[in-house]
Amino acid sequence: MTASVVSAPPLDLARLGRYLEAQAPGFRGLRSAERFVGGNSNPIWRVEADSGCYILRTQPAGELLKSAHALDREARILTALQRSAVPVPRLRVLCNDLDVVGVQFYLMDFVEGVVHRHVGLPTVPRDRRRAVYEAAIDSLVAIHRADVEALGLADFGRPGNYFERQLHRWKQQYRAAMPEGSAPMDALIARLEALMPREGHPVVLLHGDSRLDNLMFDASGCRVIAVLDWELSTLGHPLADLGQFLGVQELPPDYLLPGLRGVDRAAQGLPTQDELAHRYLRAMGMDPRADMRFYKAFAMFRQASMSAGLRRRAALGTAVAESALAFGNTLDVFVLAGLDILDGGAAPSSTPTETTT
Repeated sequence: MTASVVSAPPLDLARLGRYLEAQAPGFRGLRSAERFVGGNSNPIWRVEADSGCYILRTQPAGELLKSAHALDREARILTALQRSAVPVPRLRVLCNDLDVVGVQFYLMDFVEGVVHRHVGLPTVPRDRRRAVYEAAIDSLVAIHRADVEALGLADFGRPGNYFERQLHRWKQQYRAAMPEGSAPMDALIARLEALMPREGHPVVLLHGDSRLDNLMFDASGCRVIAVLDWELSTLGHPLADLGQFLGVQELPPDYLLPGLRGVDRAAQGLPTQDELAHRYLRAMGMDPRADMRFYKAFAMFRQASMSAGLRRRAALGTAVAESALAFGNTLDVFVLAGLDILDGGAAPSSTPTETTT
C-alpha cells in the first residue's frame, strides 16, 4: 500500500452532494468521501451516503497525457456490460462538468468482495489457488465472448492492425514522457516491430489491463463477482489480454507489481502458464499451441510505457501515488522481462491459427 499525494482533485463535498442527488439515480445524503490508498492511474474514493456505499473514480489533477485517464470510456463499458455475462458494478452517473470537482469523474456502486493483490495468492489455501486462476481465465473468456454488436460497442475501437496501432500509440506515449529515451526500451520496440503479427484475427472486446488484481472475487475468493478498471478497454486482438494476464507473471516476486519468476508453481498449488493459456484457447476455439511470447513481451513494453508516464507525472508533482516514481524509476524491470520473454526460444513468426466463436 502506498500513501496518496497531491494529484487527487480536492472535493467540495457540499457541491458534490448536490450534484449527485440531482444526477445519480437513487443517491441521497452524502456523508463522506474517503480517498483509497494506492493506485497509479485515477484517484478512487469510497463515498458513504444515506442511500448506501459507492465508489467515486476521478481523473487526476494536473496535465494529462493525450487519451489517458479516459473515464468516459470506462463509463460506457460499465453501462453496456450490465446487459452481458460479464459482472461489473452498476454505474450511477458520469460527470463531464468540470465545475463540480475540477475533473471528469463517475460514481458506481460499491461491491463488497476480495481482491487478490499478489499473483502468488499467499492468503489463499494452497488447494484453492488453482480455482482462483481458473475463475480469472473464465472471466476473460466471458469478456471476449461478449457480443459487441448487441452491446452497442461495435464502434468502441478500430478494426484491424491492432498491435501495429497499439505499438505506435505507446511509443508516442513513451517518447513524450521520456524524451531522453532508454536503450533497452528501444531494443524491445525494435524486436516487437520485427515480430509484429499481421494476419487477420477475431475482433473482441478487450479489457486492456487484464490482471488478477483487477478482479473482485466473492468471499470464497474463487468466484469473480466484478471486473474492475476498464480505462484501457477497446476492441482488438484477444491474445493481447491473455498476454497481459500471463506477462505480468514473468516479473520478479519481490517487485512492486509482484510476479512469479522463479516460483515453483507446483509446490505452491499454482497452475502453469501453459495450463492457463490452454484453458483460455480451448474455450475460445483457438489453437492451443499458440506461441504467447510476442503477446507477453508486448504487454511488458506497454507496462514500461505506462511507467514512463508515471515517472513524468511524478517529476511534475502530479502523480496519483508515491509509488508512481518507484514504478517510473524501475521501467527497465518491465523492459528486461519483455526481452527475456522473447529470448525464451525460437522467435514466433505469425499469429496462431484462429477461429471466431
